[in-house]
Amino acid sequence: MKKETSLSTRCRDRRMLIRLDNRRVNTPPLNNDFFSLFVNFYMLNCRITAIIIFVIVFFGQSALVGYSQTKSILNLADEYSQALSNYQKQTSRSSVENVIRKGKLVAEKLDEMEGLSESDYALLEKKMKGFTVNRDEILFINPDSKFFAALSKTHGTPADNAFFSLMRQIRPENVWAAYLEPQTDYSGCTIYGNGLLTRLYGKALYFKKSYPKSYVSDINEEIDKILEEYPEEGCACGNRESVLREYRLFIKTFPTDKNTPTIRKRLAKIEKSKEFRFNCQSG
Repeated sequence: MKKETSLSTRCRDRRMLIRLDNRRVNTPPLNNDFFSLFVNFYMLNCRITAIIIFVIVFFGQSALVGYSQTKSILNLADEYSQALSNYQKQTSRSSVENVIRKGKLVAEKLDEMEGLSESDYALLEKKMKGFTVNRDEILFINPDSKFFAALSKTHGTPADNAFFSLMRQIRPENVWAAYLEPQTDYSGCTIYGNGLLTRLYGKALYFKKSYPKSYVSDINEEIDKILEEYPEEGCACGNRESVLREYRLFIKTFPTDKNTPTIRKRLAKIEKSKEFRFNCQSG
């Protein structure tokens, strides 16, 4: 089997051979200064080659990561609008997930959206059909689950239908989660005791199991956000009993879930401490 060697190893080996060959030659030895210059020049070329390879790999990866950062929000909105138009024109069914991804690249430009002129902002809203766009008080560009649920029924896949059906339950108005009660433009309390948190967690897990390759980052994000509502110290809309009931329901419903031991420990602390805020006013 041929042993693979790195560029630096090959350079070092070549330098050793040069030196050995120089000692084996029967003719008069090379001038030391000339020989040293030759070896140093060769090694310099090796280093330069290695640096060039590193630069190509590094900047190639950076270009992929920073793709959306090199384009303006309106450029990205154009790409989303075109992708949506092409998807709506197709006659065969396929997932709408890639169209959603185009829209979410636009959503990464919230700071730029805030600085748009009124005319450019109006243009952005027009281009982002299917997304809820807002910059009053809070900034967001979120998929409209109702829009994409309807589109999925005519053009999409079972995974699309299931995902947007679930998202309409988790975020009925596309912004606030159903288990949160808004109290200001940017904050609210958590609704415990009615079992909604526990049910939505179960439905998210079921989707993940049923469609393991679809909307992976989206569903993981929603699962993480639900789990964040089971803290040691939180802001509950209701009383102490409502919080205890929700935690106990999770433990009973998912006895073997990997998160259950943590939630059980937190429940024990809530039962003993007074750090959790009940009948809470956030903000």
